[in-house]
Amino acid sequence: MSKEYEVEIKEVLSRIEKIEAASLGEAIDKAMEKYYAQEIILDAEDMKDVDFRPYEQKQQLGKSK
Repeated sequence: MSKEYEVEIKEVLSRIEKIEAASLGEAIDKAMEKYYAQEIILDAEDMKDVDFRPYEQKQQLGKSK
């Protein structure tokens, strides 16, 4: 008899962007601004890794089902 399982599929996308700035912190802020403004969009070409694992819901402490 077959059973249903929940499997989590996690992809990792990564890209290096050159950002001109006065400091590393400013460069990170600028990269975040560009990302959230959709000026930087990661896609399939930026895929670095994929992982498959059983999905386990984490229960909150003090609560029962």
